[in-house]
Amino acid sequence: MQRVTIWDEQVTTGERAALAPGRPEGLDRSPDVLVIGGGVIGLAAAAMCRRAGLGRIVLLEQSPRLVPGASSGNGGAIAPDMHVLTDPAEFVAFGRRSRDLYRELDAEWGGAIGAWATRWLDIRPAEQIPAGVWRRLDADEVRELEPDVRVPDGAAAALVEGQLAVNPQRLAAALARRAGQVATGVGLLGVSEQGGRVCTVHTTAGDFSPGALVVATGLLPRPWHRLVPQRWIKGHMLAVARGPWRLRSVLAGPFGGGTPLPWGGVVCGGTFDDGDTTRDVRPEVADPMAAALATLVPAAAGARIAHRWCCFRPYVEGRQPVIDRLPGVDNAWFAGGHFTTGIMMAPATGAALAEWIATGAAPADVRTFTLPGQRNPA
Repeated sequence: MQRVTIWDEQVTTGERAALAPGRPEGLDRSPDVLVIGGGVIGLAAAAMCRRAGLGRIVLLEQSPRLVPGASSGNGGAIAPDMHVLTDPAEFVAFGRRSRDLYRELDAEWGGAIGAWATRWLDIRPAEQIPAGVWRRLDADEVRELEPDVRVPDGAAAALVEGQLAVNPQRLAAALARRAGQVATGVGLLGVSEQGGRVCTVHTTAGDFSPGALVVATGLLPRPWHRLVPQRWIKGHMLAVARGPWRLRSVLAGPFGGGTPLPWGGVVCGGTFDDGDTTRDVRPEVADPMAAALATLVPAAAGARIAHRWCCFRPYVEGRQPVIDRLPGVDNAWFAGGHFTTGIMMAPATGAALAEWIATGAAPADVRTFTLPGQRNPA
């Protein structure tokens, strides 16, 4: 699986070091909070627990590098308003809370996250754009806003402003620096329970006895893996190099699209290659996304494809995030199954976990994000 993404070229030496800390000396064996999983959800959980003053935090990632999966290779979109028509109101509200937290954290951390503002043009057949939800633009209005974008005959655009985007690897480095004690190359082996609590977490680096445990491994690991139907779903991404066009809006919809980058080029994707379990990048799957971009931006026809890559996204039955206490224990939680929205939902997920650990009560805004078949207490 190709791991060189457009984002790899845009991080500093210091950020790369933060993403591959190795195993530090003197790992705390009895942290107040132990986080298993160094994707963006685990990093956000650790950083927000530390920000909330929950004591000593330790995060363990089994790979040699943090964000080894979809967290480092996604499109970097933080666009909750684009989910108004496709997801429940609670999902959209949680995404908006997360977007607000990004702005707050980036200001608090001196711009370390590097989020930038985006506006979206969702271009689709005109009859598919609902009235009264977004501002609708016809082809002439789109051309005025984006001179190099051409709207197909019979189509129109919905304009959605006020969204954000990030370099996911820069985000991960910013979170890692604020996540407490972070170790890579340490895998989860299992847990021991006593009296309705996880008392010992067994890892390849020895045992830990945490006050609270957060499992953020994308999908539920053993021994909980049989609780819900779940699987990894492969997706391709690509980036085209800077070209002779102007594009300031993210383009989306059934005709194709892409995210313009501040430093040039466009990221396109991703695909949903359910059933493809290979880790190979397949140009025949990725390259049609560049052709689809050219449908809307004719000047992009024949644009050079600078990067192709693929990753696997965590899908839990229901296609909604899971933020829930693990069954049968009082001091352990699972956060995962974010599928394509891990980056968007990360800070709100971390904040909700920190609140739940601190108070013992499920925050109101995650009570719909339960493990299928489970129900959080009111």
